[in-house]
Amino acid sequence: MLSLPLRITPEGQLERTDPVTSLLGMMQAMAATSRQAWPHAPWFGLQELFADASPDVQEHPRLVAALNVGFAGLGVDWARVSSVRRPHTRVQGERNFDITLMVDGKPAYGSVAATSPVAG
Repeated sequence: MLSLPLRITPEGQLERTDPVTSLLGMMQAMAATSRQAWPHAPWFGLQELFADASPDVQEHPRLVAALNVGFAGLGVDWARVSSVRRPHTRVQGERNFDITLMVDGKPAYGSVAATSPVAG
C-alpha cells in the first residue's frame, strides 16, 4: 500500500514528500490552471477565481471553499484550507496569497502565487 503524498525522484524512484509542501505545490497548480483546462474536473482549475480575488480584500472565503472542494475531489481528507489571505506587504504586480492549512488537526502555513488568465 502506498502512502501519499509521493513524488518521483530524478532516479525514477517513488519518495514520500512533506505533506504541506505537496499541498502547496498542488494549490499552486490549481491557481495556474484554467477552469476550462480540465472539463472533467472543473473544481481543479481555479486560475480565474484567484485572478478575480480583489487585491483590496484581506480574507478570501470563496478561495477557501473552492480549494477545499478541490481537496475533496482529489480525495485529500487529511487536510483542509482554513484561511486564504492577501499579505500585508505586497509587491506591485504580484498576486500572492498566504494560505493556512489544517493538516491532521495542526496548523501549517505557506503561500501561493496566482497568475492572470491568458486571454484566448
